[in-house]
Amino acid sequence: PDQRDSFRGRIGSILLQSLSPQELEASLFEVVGLMNCAASNITEEERDELAKMNLKAGIKASQHAAFDTAKVYFKAGREALGSRGWEGDYSTMLDICSDWANACYVTGDFEKMDELIDEVLSRDIDTKEK
Repeated sequence: PDQRDSFRGRIGSILLQSLSPQELEASLFEVVGLMNCAASNITEEERDELAKMNLKAGIKASQHAAFDTAKVYFKAGREALGSRGWEGDYSTMLDICSDWANACYVTGDFEKMDELIDEVLSRDIDTKEK
C-alpha cells in the first residue's frame, strides 16, 4: 500500500503541474485525493501546497452542500500543516479551521466545532481576523 500511495501522490503532483487552471478546477477533488495519498512522504513545502489544495477542495465541497466531504478535506489540510501550522502559515490555518468549524456546525458536529473555535480563539492573532 505504501508504494501505491506514493505512486498515487506522484500522479496527483504531475496532474497539478500539467493541468490548466480550468482543468484543475474541474478535477480538483480527484487531484487532491491522489495527493493526499502520499501526504506522509512529502516535503514541508509540498505540505503547505497540499494544505492549500485541501482548503480549496473543502470550500468547493461546501459550496455544493457536501459538508461531510468538506470536513474530510479541511481535516487533511490541517494535518498537512501539522504542529507548525499556526506559525508557518497562520492565514491558511485560520481559513481551514474557520471553514471546518462552519462545516461542523452545519452537520451538527458541535463538539468538533467548539474545539476548532477554541483553537482559533487561543491564538495570538488580530481580533479582526478571529
